[in-house]
Amino acid sequence: MTPKELVARFFEAGYTEKDYDFVLRCMADNYYDHSPAAARSNAEAVGILQLVAQQFSDFTAELLDIFAENGMVATRVRFTGVHSGECMGVAPTGAHIEFEALEHFRVEDGIIVESWGYWPDKDIERQLLAARR
Repeated sequence: MTPKELVARFFEAGYTEKDYDFVLRCMADNYYDHSPAAARSNAEAVGILQLVAQQFSDFTAELLDIFAENGMVATRVRFTGVHSGECMGVAPTGAHIEFEALEHFRVEDGIIVESWGYWPDKDIERQLLAARR
């Protein structure tokens, strides 16, 4: 699997299919997440995916852009889901939430070893608060 194919599969398996066994296999044991989520292992990354699944039902990730060069993979992803669990201190609203995020990965020897994620927290929070009214 090329780095680009691996990252595309990570999004499908991790967010849409909730195939956490694949996520554990496709990420290094000492995976390092430079985003505010700050996972420091593949197991912690799975924990973050599971938390997102608790916060949003029917959560999907659609790759809008994906570029790869020299083991680095850059993506722009549209996430959608239904707010079904507490998120950012906001109780479930049942509202449909949609946002785009940037995620970058470093792939080495066929596994994801590092990532940098930029989710629009203020936009997500704005949608949650607007749905609460």
